[in-house]
Parts: sequence; structure tokens; C-alpha cells
Amino acid sequence: MNEQEQLMDNLLNVDLEIIDAVRALHQGNWDSGTLKQQVGDLLKIRDDMVDKLMSFNDHEHQCDCGHDHHS
Repeated sequence: MNEQEQLMDNLLNVDLEIIDAVRALHQGNWDSGTLKQQVGDLLKIRDDMVDKLMSFNDHEHQCDCGHDHHS
């Protein structure tokens, strides 16, 4: 598994953790500061992973030939 595939797999796992934490919050009437903090932390981790994944896509389109390869 290459680094991008591993990152996408990790992203899916974080998404599932976020869903589980939000589901637990919902069942507890949104009354857990610990779970709220956990969701916040997981969202930060997820955002960082998405940024890293997007940077892979940017690098794929970059070369030194001077042409725009984004099309």
C-alpha cells in the first residue's frame, strides 16, 4: 500500500471514529464535554490528513516544463 492509499485508509478510520463519537453524543443528549473534545480533536486530525492528501494531488500535477497540467 502506497502512502496515499494508507492516508485514505486512515482518513476512513478517522471518519468512522467521528461518526461513533457523534452517535454517542447524540444518545447522551449532547451532554459530554469529553466526547465533544474528542470530536474536535478528530476533526483536526481529519483536516490535517485531507490537507496532506491534497498536497499529494498537487505534486502529481507539478513538473518543471512550464505547462499547466491541471486540466
